[in-house]
Amino acid sequence: MSEAVATGTGDARRAGLPLARLLVVMGGVYTIQSTVGAMMFQGVPTVLRSSGAALDLIGLVSLFMLPWALKFLWSPQLESWRIPATGPRRSRGIVVGGQLTIAAILLGLALYGIEDGFVWIFAAFGLIALIASTVDIAGDGFMIEQIRLEHRGWGNVIQVGGGYAGIMIGTGLFLVLNDHFGWMTAVLTMTFVAVMLTTPFLFTPDPGKGGSEAARPRPSLMNAFRRPEIRWGLLAMLIAQMGLRLTQVMTGPFLIDNGMSAATIGILTGTIGTVLCIACIVLTGLAIRRWNARRTLLVMLGIQTACFTMFAISAFVPQPELVLSALYLVKSTVVAGTFVALYTVVMDWTSQHQAGTDFTIFQCTDALVSVVAGFGSGIIAEHLGFGICFNLAAGFAVAALLFLPAIFKRADLYTTNAD
Repeated sequence: MSEAVATGTGDARRAGLPLARLLVVMGGVYTIQSTVGAMMFQGVPTVLRSSGAALDLIGLVSLFMLPWALKFLWSPQLESWRIPATGPRRSRGIVVGGQLTIAAILLGLALYGIEDGFVWIFAAFGLIALIASTVDIAGDGFMIEQIRLEHRGWGNVIQVGGGYAGIMIGTGLFLVLNDHFGWMTAVLTMTFVAVMLTTPFLFTPDPGKGGSEAARPRPSLMNAFRRPEIRWGLLAMLIAQMGLRLTQVMTGPFLIDNGMSAATIGILTGTIGTVLCIACIVLTGLAIRRWNARRTLLVMLGIQTACFTMFAISAFVPQPELVLSALYLVKSTVVAGTFVALYTVVMDWTSQHQAGTDFTIFQCTDALVSVVAGFGSGIIAEHLGFGICFNLAAGFAVAALLFLPAIFKRADLYTTNAD
């Protein structure tokens, strides 16, 4: 059975924009999202520490993740406003207005100066996090509505690829500019990037009208959770991501404990790793186009199983740095590919009536898995050792390989009537 038949999408999901234009527009949106995220979670904490900020103060940066973890709570209200009962849709207004507001806040931060106090910087970035997470709901809904089923893999390629591009801008470029030219120049550059990447969406129409049908359901969390395919999709997200998230936080400390320097890890992450991840993202998109997202996801999970098993073996039998470096690069690239494949799969379970809400629920579930597994991995590694942690991760990957095909079949029983 083809994915088009399995998901029952058919003509209801016809695209309104040419693929190339849509990818350029959404590439800008996702790059901005990742750029401000990288600034908040990596760039600014580094600058604050170099300016003498206390570690407990810097630790408050983790609170900026809350809007992304909780955005499902206001996603139905935003989707109802984005898709009005009558009249044109408002995706462009939400996305462009939100991103230009972020640029204005960044401009204020550039003129304010980091030496003038940390409180206003934290307040500003807290507001940026709230706006960015809200824009993300509208942007995801817009892309799902506009992209054809057979091109969804490319939609997720641009989403994940934009994420990596944003990390390079918001961490690498930002820190280099701050180090050489100062805070004002660095933040002004980020402001300019935000404005330039918003421009394509500014000149893009919002195809389609609002929900004029009287029987059309309005977006709500209840409408989402009462649909079995959403519930099966959440289980799929949990199983597919648990192993990966168990290793995400602990891989770096494991390499440090095995004698690898932080500088070496930085090189692997910031240069070689980034190039390989982008290459893997593109190859995953090609694989999805050729074989479909589900098969590609299962292949990624198979590679995960082998990779996590090798890490577990390395925890008990020390390996040369070259071997550990290779494992780290394989793990990084498979993470990138897994994101593309997994989010393409769950995109098929979203309803055309509330695509932004449904997709946001999946994203927030992934964020919750990341928090729980990340915290749990630290406890497991500290008290039971890295080997047990990596073995558990491999076990979850195997469980995903075994159970996901059955979950796909169960979800397909309902998606034919999703819209």
